Amino acid sequence: MPPMTYGALASTELVAECKFQEAIDQATSEIAAQPAEPEAYFNRGQALAGLGRFDEAAADHERALGLDASASGLDPEAADDELFFALRNIALGQKDRPAEALATLERYRRVLPEGRHVEDLKTWADHINGIEVVWVRESA
Repeated sequence: MPPMTYGALASTELVAECKFQEAIDQATSEIAAQPAEPEAYFNRGQALAGLGRFDEAAADHERALGLDASASGLDPEAADDELFFALRNIALGQKDRPAEALATLERYRRVLPEGRHVEDLKTWADHINGIEVVWVRESA
């Protein structure tokens, strides 16, 4: 395992370099060595999402959010955003099965009832249900 520098996990740099499979392998090693480190789960989740593996990414982001991040480099707002991104992509892939897609979106609310994207759930639920929002700008 490459050494950590100033609290940053090696998998963080691999994700930033878009070396997703390497990042997955590295983060998996970091998780084995430090199973309570939420940043390793977050990094693996980002790498999985980068490869379009959103189901696995969402599971890792949920795990990261469920661990104590007080001594970690994990940014809880970034983890919130990444969880929503993964679940939204899963739901869009299920658009032909609206009940399943809506349940996937609601998973976000179950994990983060006060999350940053709770307000966005209605917009995406409408999208899944075929309701497109049209914005009209009124002149002054």
